[in-house]
Amino acid sequence: AWRLPNIKEQQSLVDFGRKNPALPADHPFSGVQWGYYWSSTSYAAITSYALYLSLYDGHVSLDLKTADYFVLPLRGGQ
Repeated sequence: AWRLPNIKEQQSLVDFGRKNPALPADHPFSGVQWGYYWSSTSYAAITSYALYLSLYDGHVSLDLKTADYFVLPLRGGQ
């Protein structure tokens, strides 16, 4: 089954020494572009918001869950 990774899982992929995308040179993904990628992590104080990762530079921020961002699903796990 496919699932949306949490923000810690997403951040573990980031290479902060790289930009556009902020991923290691040998990353296993195809078709990944810089942009904002949703995580499954809701913002505890306001649950209509969730955290997202910028694959341009690796920063994390939050926005309304209705915003139109990319997803990078993972297979299996929890």
